[in-house]
Amino acid sequence: MPEAAATGSIATYREVLAAPGARRLAVASLVSKFPISMFPVSGVLLLSPRYSYAEAGTAVGAMLLANAVSSPLRGRLAATGSGRVLRRCLAGYLVGLAGLVLAAAGRLPFGWVVLSVVTIGLCFPPVSILLRTHWTSVDRARGRSSANALESALMDVTLITGPVLATWLSTSLFPLLPFALIGALMAGAVVLLLTLHREPTERPGPPTGHWRAPLRSRPLRAVFGAQFLFCAALSATEVMLPVYAQLQHVASHSGWYLAGLSVGSIVGALGLGAHDALARTELPGLLAVFVGGCVLLGLAMEVAPAAVLLVCPLTGLAVGSTFARLFTAIGALTPPGCDSETQGWANSMTTVGFAAGASAGASLAGAYGAGAFLLLSPVAGGTAVLFALGGTAALAQEGGAD
Repeated sequence: MPEAAATGSIATYREVLAAPGARRLAVASLVSKFPISMFPVSGVLLLSPRYSYAEAGTAVGAMLLANAVSSPLRGRLAATGSGRVLRRCLAGYLVGLAGLVLAAAGRLPFGWVVLSVVTIGLCFPPVSILLRTHWTSVDRARGRSSANALESALMDVTLITGPVLATWLSTSLFPLLPFALIGALMAGAVVLLLTLHREPTERPGPPTGHWRAPLRSRPLRAVFGAQFLFCAALSATEVMLPVYAQLQHVASHSGWYLAGLSVGSIVGALGLGAHDALARTELPGLLAVFVGGCVLLGLAMEVAPAAVLLVCPLTGLAVGSTFARLFTAIGALTPPGCDSETQGWANSMTTVGFAAGASAGASLAGAYGAGAFLLLSPVAGGTAVLFALGGTAALAQEGGAD
């Protein structure tokens, strides 16, 4: 699959951020990622005392599912008029948040909660979809490799700090406060995008007229499959680590395990975009490194909790870099005129993959303990390698046919 040119040093990021509008784009990217990282824990902490843990989990899952199902369509709509779609989606999103808060505060029937979270998911402003298309003009010369690496690093920053912030606000101050912050942050991200004046980022080509157009590409379908499986493997890993900590009577290690995974991910993502040797690593190779990290993590679980703590950053090294390479490959394989629709499908694969991995990981952990980790994450990651290799083969066949 087409890969980005190498850049060679950390100065790459200074060059990317020096482009007109890039700093505002980076701020919008960071701000927009907090709501999605804060919502799951905020939702559970708000709803579980008023309903049940099962219903709280159902509500969070319903929001993620609605987001995933509607993401390609919102991407298509955004391509035809991003300002109008952003404003309307933000209005629906804020209405959904207000409905959730009112339903929980008033202990209304659970159906109102479900209606509210589905509204949130269906109307989730397509900020991340548009951000990736905006980065095209900023990092055009490098095929968006450095911008995608930066995006992955920002994602990990919010994955570390977002749940911590949400937990502190919910438990130390007021359970409804995180939702006020979530709404304000999303509104801020939308405003930043609306005031960002950039040249059109859609690549020239005939309009496809349909939000399913990206699925007609065999190589792109293969990359989407690899993305789904990788996200499922990663999500299962993130679920298994706290379960392992609880079973080993070191529950306080849970946060450190996840933080170590994310710190390694940040280092790996930034390294991919900054150094020639890493930038030449293709997607199947990065996925294989992730699988190796999962196996190493499983072996560490058999040794001691302290060993897991040491291995988590090593396992995380391939996470951010794999995300960056996935989105670079997706960008390179996007059909002409379908940037927003393709990013919508990419968002769906990420969301559904995380939801599926978390569900499967929790089920296996409940039935077989943390050892079930070796039954799921490495297998899903290994299958993702096969999908990535299939995408490379499909692209070669299409090139030969041309």
